[in-house]
Amino acid sequence: MTTQDDKAVMYNPRRLLWVGVCLLVTLAACAEKSSLTIEDKTRFVAELIAERAECNDHWLKLSVPAKDNKALNDLYEAAKASHCLKPDV
Repeated sequence: MTTQDDKAVMYNPRRLLWVGVCLLVTLAACAEKSSLTIEDKTRFVAELIAERAECNDHWLKLSVPAKDNKALNDLYEAAKASHCLKPDV
């Protein structure tokens, strides 16, 4: 009986190591950056703008690629704040 208990104790560190390795691989896979370019992201955000006259200013700003992700996020939030997103977004 003690032989089986010894085997169970021996496998626990291996299992813990295996779980740790799997966790690290999963976290590394989730941390990858998007493969979309800033031009693609800008175009996709521009498609979310409603086609109303009061929203043309937001659409014009998104007709050229944003400088970076922060600028694109700021443009999106401004459009959202002025209720210029399409209703199904």
